[in-house]
Amino acid sequence: MFEAIRARVDSGDYLDERLGPPGVDTDGGGAFQVAPDGRLQRVYWRGSPEYLAAHAAGLLEPLPPLTPAPESAVRECETLLGRPLPRLLRRCYLELGDGGFGPAYGIRGVTGEDNIIDAYREQQRSWLEEWRPMAERLLPVCDWGCGITSFIDIGDPDARMWAIDPNPAPADDYAVALFPQDLGFGEWMLRWVEGTLRQPLLVRDEITGEWRGATDLEQGVV
Repeated sequence: MFEAIRARVDSGDYLDERLGPPGVDTDGGGAFQVAPDGRLQRVYWRGSPEYLAAHAAGLLEPLPPLTPAPESAVRECETLLGRPLPRLLRRCYLELGDGGFGPAYGIRGVTGEDNIIDAYREQQRSWLEEWRPMAERLLPVCDWGCGITSFIDIGDPDARMWAIDPNPAPADDYAVALFPQDLGFGEWMLRWVEGTLRQPLLVRDEITGEWRGATDLEQGVV
């Protein structure tokens, strides 16, 4: 498992969102950002046909090399959490990088801006009363944007994944936005390596009417 993640990171293709060069392939629809020189840069999502074509043409801007986290910072993180990090996550921090790689915008690091401890502390302050029992257990490891976040249950020996997707949740029952997922952190990362990991999605069951996380089948994972 770890070696598969290492190979992805070592390849230099360690984020799902990649940029093309400024001013190139800017016609038509899609996502863009403004480069420092004012020109548009196309945003490619790993695995999409546009990404594959840009990759084959050598149009993707190279990502910077990663720097592993200091062991002292990892130990401090575990002290603040009051428990050890999941073994795979700990090894990734120490041997691959202090965050910045992985699904969506990348795994949060243990140091720097938007680090995992700051995000964890913020959820202690801001979460709904119904979620307080889980607030101590769920470590916000990855942000997908639009309020969607993936968590590791650090109180679970299998490091089960949880997620929150507030977008379709009804205003009068927002607590349904938080839901468990049927995989652990190791499988979650392996799916990312293989390109089969999907953004967490809250759906309403057509039969029961209950809110739940979307299944693999509903998200096109085969």
